[in-house]
Amino acid sequence: MMKTIVVAIDDSEGALTSIEFGRRLASQLGVEMKAVSVVLEQADVSSRSALLKARLKAQRVDDMALEVIAHHSVKDYLGALANREEVGVCMMAHGRRPVPEMLIGSVTAGVVRRSRRPVFLCGPRYSGRAHQHVDVLAVCVDGSALSEKMLPHAAELAKRLGARLQLLQVLDTPTFNKPTSLAPADVSESAYLSGLARRVGKDQALEVDWEVLHGDPAASIVSYLADSHHTMLAMTTHGRSGLSQVVAGSVSHEVVHEAPCPVVVLRP
Repeated sequence: MMKTIVVAIDDSEGALTSIEFGRRLASQLGVEMKAVSVVLEQADVSSRSALLKARLKAQRVDDMALEVIAHHSVKDYLGALANREEVGVCMMAHGRRPVPEMLIGSVTAGVVRRSRRPVFLCGPRYSGRAHQHVDVLAVCVDGSALSEKMLPHAAELAKRLGARLQLLQVLDTPTFNKPTSLAPADVSESAYLSGLARRVGKDQALEVDWEVLHGDPAASIVSYLADSHHTMLAMTTHGRSGLSQVVAGSVSHEVVHEAPCPVVVLRP
């Protein structure tokens, strides 16, 4: 069971954004929180610590625990931390275009690859004002077993947060041919989603609803989230092949980069 939220920060200005989300998440979960920063050399520990303490004080969050660690690999250290059942790692994803991995940053992508547990991410579009707590935990699925690997983690998290669980699926319908009602092909897809929602709801004793989206996977998810409030998105980083993949690595990277809400990512 998760007992501590660890917010991984570096010396960039944007890294402090994840602290805002981390504090709110820890508060809603009723667990402890601390910040961890990793440097490559022991000689850099003192200077990094002094820099971060000054920034935390300026942001009036200097009451939180801060630990600066020297380790030969930032990705390895944080990846091992994220694998611990009692820890939830929260990071800022502040990458850049055009390479998919660069959309969330190489360190963040490396930590997600090394962890077999969910990692909490805040992208550059994250809005703390619109998402001050989590009322809805939306999970992206695409019909594959890999995409559904997130469901047990999401169900447990939703229970602890007191949030409603929602399932999302994207159908690749061209925008010029977007139906006003479910077409026959969509009916079978919605049957999958509604059936999955019933099963998860029954197995997990949770309120579960579902929504079918249409269009480009990443763009549809981001558009759906644009006007959302108090939402967290959950997705795996790999799904089935083909145009209908909602949770492929490149899609998850794009969504994390553009989404206004926090995103919890799992690489099965």
